[in-house]
Amino acid sequence: MTMQQEEINKGSRLIENIMGSTIKIEQDDVKDIPLAFLSVEDMKFHQSWKWMMPVIEKIEEDLGYPVTIKGKSCKITVDDDTVFEYEGDTKLEAIWHAVVSFLEWHQ
Repeated sequence: MTMQQEEINKGSRLIENIMGSTIKIEQDDVKDIPLAFLSVEDMKFHQSWKWMMPVIEKIEEDLGYPVTIKGKSCKITVDDDTVFEYEGDTKLEAIWHAVVSFLEWHQ
Protein backbone atom coordinates (compact mmCIF):
# COMPACT_ATOMS: atom_id res chain seq x y z
CA MET A 1 0.00 0.00 0.00
CA THR A 2 1.47 3.33 -0.98
CA MET A 3 0.86 6.30 1.23
CA GLN A 4 -0.12 9.63 -0.26
CA GLN A 5 2.04 12.67 0.49
CA GLU A 6 -0.89 14.35 2.24
CA GLU A 7 -1.26 11.36 4.60
CA ILE A 8 2.48 11.33 5.26
CA ASN A 9 2.50 15.08 5.98
CA LYS A 10 -0.42 14.78 8.38
CA GLY A 11 1.30 11.95 10.24
CA SER A 12 4.61 13.80 10.35
CA ARG A 13 2.89 16.85 11.86
CA LEU A 14 1.29 14.70 14.57
CA ILE A 15 4.67 13.15 15.38
CA GLU A 16 6.39 16.54 15.37
CA ASN A 17 3.80 17.81 17.88
CA ILE A 18 4.83 15.25 20.51
CA MET A 19 8.55 15.19 19.69
CA GLY A 20 9.09 18.92 20.04
CA SER A 21 11.70 20.82 18.10
CA THR A 22 14.44 18.16 17.93
CA ILE A 23 14.81 14.40 17.68
CA LYS A 24 17.75 13.04 19.63
CA ILE A 25 19.53 10.31 17.71
CA GLU A 26 22.03 8.15 19.57
CA GLN A 27 24.56 7.56 16.80
CA ASP A 28 28.00 8.97 16.23
CA ASP A 29 27.54 9.65 12.52
CA VAL A 30 24.15 11.38 12.84
CA LYS A 31 23.45 14.75 14.39
CA ASP A 32 20.22 15.46 16.22
CA ILE A 33 17.47 16.35 13.77
CA PRO A 34 16.12 19.91 14.17
CA LEU A 35 12.44 19.45 13.33
CA ALA A 36 11.67 23.12 13.80
CA PHE A 37 13.73 23.99 10.72
CA LEU A 38 12.40 21.27 8.39
CA SER A 39 9.43 21.43 6.09
CA VAL A 40 6.98 18.60 6.66
CA GLU A 41 7.91 17.09 3.28
CA ASP A 42 11.50 16.66 4.49
CA MET A 43 10.52 14.64 7.57
CA LYS A 44 11.35 10.94 7.24
CA PHE A 45 9.36 9.25 10.03
CA HIS A 46 7.59 7.03 7.50
CA GLN A 47 10.82 5.76 5.91
CA SER A 48 13.63 5.81 8.47
CA TRP A 49 14.24 3.75 11.61
CA LYS A 50 16.54 6.49 12.91
CA TRP A 51 13.60 8.87 12.85
CA MET A 52 10.92 6.50 14.11
CA MET A 53 12.64 4.80 17.05
CA PRO A 54 12.89 7.97 19.18
CA VAL A 55 9.12 8.36 18.64
CA ILE A 56 8.50 4.81 19.93
CA GLU A 57 10.72 5.54 22.95
CA LYS A 58 8.79 8.75 23.67
CA ILE A 59 5.43 6.93 23.53
CA GLU A 60 6.69 4.21 25.88
CA GLU A 61 8.89 6.16 28.29
CA ASP A 62 7.36 9.65 28.43
CA LEU A 63 3.70 8.88 27.68
CA GLY A 64 3.70 5.46 29.37
CA TYR A 65 2.00 3.33 26.68
CA PRO A 66 3.51 -0.05 25.72
CA VAL A 67 4.41 -0.54 22.05
CA THR A 68 4.59 -4.10 20.74
CA ILE A 69 6.32 -4.74 17.42
CA LYS A 70 6.07 -8.24 16.01
CA GLY A 71 6.75 -9.23 12.44
CA LYS A 72 5.06 -6.66 10.21
CA SER A 73 2.63 -5.51 12.87
CA CYS A 74 2.67 -2.89 15.60
CA LYS A 75 0.35 -2.44 18.56
CA ILE A 76 0.12 0.46 21.00
CA THR A 77 -1.99 -0.40 24.04
CA VAL A 78 -3.73 2.36 25.97
CA ASP A 79 -6.01 0.14 28.07
CA ASP A 80 -8.17 -2.98 27.66
CA ASP A 81 -10.62 -1.16 25.38
CA THR A 82 -8.26 1.12 23.46
CA VAL A 83 -5.61 -0.48 21.26
CA PHE A 84 -4.04 0.88 18.10
CA GLU A 85 -2.90 -2.03 15.96
CA TYR A 86 -1.75 -2.08 12.38
CA GLU A 87 -0.30 -4.68 10.06
CA GLY A 88 1.64 -3.39 7.06
CA ASP A 89 3.66 -4.49 4.07
CA THR A 90 6.77 -3.68 6.11
CA LYS A 91 7.52 -3.43 9.81
CA LEU A 92 8.21 0.32 9.51
CA GLU A 93 4.92 0.94 7.68
CA ALA A 94 3.02 -0.89 10.43
CA ILE A 95 4.75 1.15 13.12
CA TRP A 96 4.10 4.42 11.29
CA HIS A 97 0.37 3.75 10.91
CA ALA A 98 -0.04 2.56 14.51
CA VAL A 99 1.81 5.63 15.81
CA VAL A 100 -0.20 8.07 13.69
CA SER A 101 -3.52 6.45 14.71
CA PHE A 102 -2.46 6.61 18.36
CA LEU A 103 -1.44 10.26 18.05
CA GLU A 104 -4.72 11.22 16.39
CA TRP A 105 -6.43 9.81 19.48
CA HIS A 106 -3.88 11.26 21.94
CA GLN A 107 -4.06 14.90 20.77
